[in-house]
Amino acid sequence: MKICFLASGKGGNFKFLNLAKKLGIISNVDLFLIADRDCDSLEYAKKNKIFNKKIHYKKSDNTEFLKELEIIDPDIIITNWHKIIDVEVVNKYQGKLINLHYSLLPAFDGLIGIEPIKQAYDRSCSYIGATCHYVDEGVDSGGIISQSIIKADIPIEVAIQKIFEKGCLILLNSILVVSNKEIIIKKENNKFEYSPDLLFDDNQFNEIFWNQLRKA
Repeated sequence: MKICFLASGKGGNFKFLNLAKKLGIISNVDLFLIADRDCDSLEYAKKNKIFNKKIHYKKSDNTEFLKELEIIDPDIIITNWHKIIDVEVVNKYQGKLINLHYSLLPAFDGLIGIEPIKQAYDRSCSYIGATCHYVDEGVDSGGIISQSIIKADIPIEVAIQKIFEKGCLILLNSILVVSNKEIIIKKENNKFEYSPDLLFDDNQFNEIFWNQLRKA
């Protein structure tokens, strides 16, 4: 399966999938990265010899973007760009474009990175979480695929790390849901903090794994 990341930043989720692949937790996956600027994720892809391309993109000029997507022919596109994707691309790849947002959508939509978590703490929310959703022509308005929830009763620095980890897991879960591909050993996993239930054993992603990812 071909998974293409659209990157503007550090690429934590991209690194997560690559580490899972390196450790043999997932298989039959080829990763690709398209960046719209110089960023950490682009350098990581180069260092790890993963297909990468830096392009010029804006909503009114998608020629280079469409060309690269046609070359890659991805099964799934993870949209981590800090910009809105044009309607032509959304329509062409409808059902393949997914995004991870660090809030329980529809709460705190339209915000980037960890800003939703900060605002949730500022407003004394009892629960926080992450949402993986389809990308449509709106902003964080596509159909929800997977969500995870935790109590907001811990220091915000700890919450940010926990939400990142939960977000990685629901991203992987969403890839399984959307693609219906066998890239990980499936196992029934009923835990209240995930909706829908994870389709794999999350114990594979232990503290040793997350520590290794933090050093990537």
